Amino acid sequence: MPPRVKQHLGLDKEQSWIVTTEVNRFVWPGPDVRIAKGSQTPLYGAIPAKLFEQVKGQIAANARDRKAGIVTRTE
Repeated sequence: MPPRVKQHLGLDKEQSWIVTTEVNRFVWPGPDVRIAKGSQTPLYGAIPAKLFEQVKGQIAANARDRKAGIVTRTE
């Protein structure tokens, strides 16, 4: 994930990834949803539209090539 986006979202400086080979399926709110640091909500914010479109396109390509799968996260 680009450093400027991480900074905008208030994330740490450690390396982060957006996984495009898995799509999570879970009931909202699920057991993995936690309140964001310094907030009263689990939402950190939105990523820029250009990055979102890139991620969406990569997920679609991976799904089309059968390189992506759905992972159920709700316990």
